[in-house]
Amino acid sequence: MGIAGSHIGWTSPSLPYLKSEISHLPMSNDDSSWIASFFLLGSVPGNLLAAFIVDTIGRKLSLLLAGVPLTLGWLLIIFARNAYYLYASRFISGFGMGIVYVVCPMYIGEIADKKIRGALGTFIKLMVTFGELYSHAVGPFTKFHELTYACLLIPVVFFMTFIWMPESPYYLMTKAVLMDMKSRAGFRDLFMTEGNRKGLTICFGLQLILQFSGIAAIESYTQEIVAPSESGLTPGISVIILSVCQLVAGLGAAVLVDKLGRRPLLMSTTLCAAVVLMVSSAFSILKIELGWPLKGLGWILDSSVILYEFIIALGLNPLPYMMLGELFPTNVKGVAVSIANVWGSILAFFVAKMFQVVTDTCGMYASFAWFAASCVLGLVFIQWFVPETKGKSLGEIQDELNCRKKVKTINQEVYIKTIDF
Repeated sequence: MGIAGSHIGWTSPSLPYLKSEISHLPMSNDDSSWIASFFLLGSVPGNLLAAFIVDTIGRKLSLLLAGVPLTLGWLLIIFARNAYYLYASRFISGFGMGIVYVVCPMYIGEIADKKIRGALGTFIKLMVTFGELYSHAVGPFTKFHELTYACLLIPVVFFMTFIWMPESPYYLMTKAVLMDMKSRAGFRDLFMTEGNRKGLTICFGLQLILQFSGIAAIESYTQEIVAPSESGLTPGISVIILSVCQLVAGLGAAVLVDKLGRRPLLMSTTLCAAVVLMVSSAFSILKIELGWPLKGLGWILDSSVILYEFIIALGLNPLPYMMLGELFPTNVKGVAVSIANVWGSILAFFVAKMFQVVTDTCGMYASFAWFAASCVLGLVFIQWFVPETKGKSLGEIQDELNCRKKVKTINQEVYIKTIDF
């Protein structure tokens, strides 16, 4: 996940350089938007491939396989001669990320005890944040190719360490037991039971809220977003502060998710994100659109963007991915997580691409207003559709999604009454 995070964070220090006059590969605004977006588009075929290989070659080998395109992406950037090299690099790297985002929630959900499953699940996005921080911290102080070489070290460390990790016990059990092998389900089985349909609806809804809150766009264009604030901080330093805050919030999420629960964290962070995005939109209207002299108040935009990233790192960002490993039975989990991630990747690609279009056409305030409105609507969805999974085993969660608890309770009551009679 740290490798994927470094690819995500790479755009923030690199795109301003590529669009500058000193760039060895001059890029336009449109070129830059494609560089940011191709990474997300590439994750779609990666998501689809993961659905087939995760139950065929296992969770561990799938993650090792994902490291290959993530490494190749850095090599293509090193040898890039024009924009098409960068497009290919981002697409191939995104392909690897697509595999990781499917397999990692399954792997963690299957190796973790239910008492700490939530905390370990938040480490998915925490490690992504660490990778982003790495790129953000190294980027402002190094040259373009030096940053790429520095990022190339992360997959090297991954291959040297993860090779020694164990395979998921759920996968080993499935491979060992013939009946489990026969019960492996496909796409149609996702819609055959009420629990699977509910789980897919929840995952699709949470991804829609997360992606339409603007996470992909804000992470890709952080330096360009804070540049107009004139707060006194350089965009590079602002991004480093932002990444550190994200990392701290990610650690906080690991502590809070099994104490407060999933629903309270989702509700509170989505609400707070909406408020902060409204502030960012209002500032953009006054400063950029109306030209008000707000030089001494430039910290408001910087603080709003940093606070937004901090808030969603506490809940809205990690929980949709963590819950992917909780909401589906083993026989459909690979297909379900793959489809949910394809949906999320398409949404992220759309938002990252349209952010530049909306900003160029209407202004940055319109993008922030769009993101804020999405968060407000998301609160309604979370309130009505997202269950609490804190402290429940994977089997108990399936019972609840399939409404089995009521049936069991009624049977017990009837049984007791029969004895009393």
